[in-house]
This record gives sequence, C-alpha cells and structure tokens, in this order.
Amino acid sequence: MAKCLPSILPDLNLYEALEITKIHSVAGLTEENIPIITKRPFRSPHHTISNASLVGGGRIPKPRRDKSST
Repeated sequence: MAKCLPSILPDLNLYEALEITKIHSVAGLTEENIPIITKRPFRSPHHTISNASLVGGGRIPKPRRDKSST
C-alpha cells in the first residue's frame, strides 16, 4: 500500500525538485547523466525497523547512501 503513495502524490514543482537534488548531491547520490531529480524519492524501510533507526541519527547525521531510492 505504501508503494502506491508516490504515484498518487502530485508532480514535483521546480522548488521541490531543486531541494531534493541538493540533498542528494550533498549525500553523493547524484548521477552525472541526471542533472535534476524529477521523481519523488521513496524509501521502503523493513517492517521491523526501530523508531531510532527510522529517524536516523548518530553524531554526524546524513542521508542514507541508497541508490535504489532515486
């Protein structure tokens, strides 16, 4: 059911696309042949994930390096 969510959300506007692209760029997830991300990112956490791991954390928080989410 959650995998259907990105398909029913509205398309990204330019501001949202730039923000998502900036975050992916800082995390090192951008690809040279894709100048701007135009699809909403989707992450599918495992059903046994803890609240702490869902939110993230650590001393230096940063986005997860997962190429499959783009």
